[in-house]
Amino acid sequence: MDRCPDEIIRFIVEWQNQILRIQGIYREYLDVLHATIGSKPIKIITGFRRSGKSFLVQLAARKLIENNTFSVSNILYLNFEDFRLAGINTPEKLDSFYRVFRSEIADVKKKLLIFDEIQNVNNWDRFIRTIYETDRDVEIILTGSNSRLLSSEIGSNLAGRFIELSILPFDFKEYLRYMDIKISNAEGYFRNHEKIHYHFSQYVKFGGLSEILTINSETARFSYIEGIISKVILDDIIKRFNIKHTTVVEKTLFYLFSAIGNIISFIKISNYLKRLDISIKNETLIKYVQYMLTTFAIYETNKFDWKLGKFFGTTRKYYAVDTGVVNLYPGMVSNYSKQLENIVFLKLKRDRKKIYFGALSSGKEIDFIAQTADGGFEKYQVTQTLHKDNYDRELSSFLLQNTYLEDGKNIVLTLDENEEEIEYQDAKVLKRNLIRWLLGL
Repeated sequence: MDRCPDEIIRFIVEWQNQILRIQGIYREYLDVLHATIGSKPIKIITGFRRSGKSFLVQLAARKLIENNTFSVSNILYLNFEDFRLAGINTPEKLDSFYRVFRSEIADVKKKLLIFDEIQNVNNWDRFIRTIYETDRDVEIILTGSNSRLLSSEIGSNLAGRFIELSILPFDFKEYLRYMDIKISNAEGYFRNHEKIHYHFSQYVKFGGLSEILTINSETARFSYIEGIISKVILDDIIKRFNIKHTTVVEKTLFYLFSAIGNIISFIKISNYLKRLDISIKNETLIKYVQYMLTTFAIYETNKFDWKLGKFFGTTRKYYAVDTGVVNLYPGMVSNYSKQLENIVFLKLKRDRKKIYFGALSSGKEIDFIAQTADGGFEKYQVTQTLHKDNYDRELSSFLLQNTYLEDGKNIVLTLDENEEEIEYQDAKVLKRNLIRWLLGL
C-alpha cells in the first residue's frame, strides 16, 4: 500500500528527532567519515551486523547538525531494518519517500541522505545513481551488511562514484572508553592495572559488539551473539544466495570459527564434512565460504611466499570479526592464545594493513606478516606468555628472512608485563605487552 504524505512526514521527522538525541562514545571512524563530507562521492559504510554502522552514521549526522554543516530538516535517514519500511523495497517506492522529503520538509540548502542497510531494497543502485547524477544539492551515505551484494551492484552502476569505509566492533581502547576508563600513558595503565585486566578478560570472552556491554547476564550475552549468527546464516547467506543445504553452511561456519588461526585448506574442510556424512563438491564449498566472507563474520589471510614476496592462495587462515562470536564454539574457550591472535588480527586490519601469514614445510610459522603503507613489513608472533618451553619455538620463526623481509620489525606480543628487545641469533625481536600495544602505549 502506498504511504500518504502525512505518514511519510511523521516517519521522517521521527528519525530526525532520534538523530538529535543520539548519544555514544567517540570512535575513530567518525573522523574518517567526517573527512569525506563535502565531497561528491557516495560514502558507503560496510561491516558485520550490529557492529555499529547505524550508530556511526546517526552520530555523524548529529555532529554535522551541531557544526551547522546541515540543518536537521535537510537530513533524510531511512533504516531498512525498521519493520515499518518493509514495504519500501523498490526504487519507485523509495523515490516516493524522497520526493515528500524534498517538497514538504527540506529547504533549498544542501541535503544529506542516509540509507541504512540499503541492500534490503531491490535494485537500490538505480535509485542512488539517479539521485547522484540529477540532484546536485545532496550528499549520500549508505550502509550495508553484505559486501558481495554491495560490490556487485556498485561495480555495475556506481563504479568510481563512491568511497568505502569498513568498520569493526569496538577495539579494546573503545571498549575501555565505553566503560569510562581513559588511558593515555603507561602511568595510567599501571594505575588502573587490575581494572584494565579484568575488562580485558571480559573483552576476550564476549567481544566488542556494543550492545553486549548493556547486557549483564553471561547467558544472555551469548544468547544475543548466537541470535546474530543465526540471522547471518539465515538472512545473509541461506536466503540471500538461495541455498538449500542449510546444514552444510552451519557446519562449515562452525568449522571455520573452531579453527581460528589454524592453517587450513578446502580439503580439510571437506574431510571434516565427510566425517559428518556430508558430501559436497569442492567448487560448491568454495562458493559457500565466499558467501560467508561477504557477511563480514569471518576474514581470511593467505600464505606469504618468502622467496617471491607474494602470497599463495591454496592454504589460508581464518579469523572471526569478534572473539565473542568464536567463544560460542567448542575448542576456542580453552585456547586463549588463539583468541589473543584473533584480537591482534583485528587490530592490524583496523590499521588498514595487508595481512599474511608465514609458513615453511619445516613447520615453522609466523602468525602475521603485515605490509605497511610504505611497502615495508612487520612480523608478529602472538603467545600468552614467553617462557623457556616456548622461547625457541616463538622466536626462531623470525629467522625466516630474505631480501623482502630482512628490514622489517620483529614483534612478539604477550601478556607478560616486561617489555624488552631480544637478540635471538641473527634477529632482533621486540617483546611487547599485548594490552599496552592495543592501547597504543
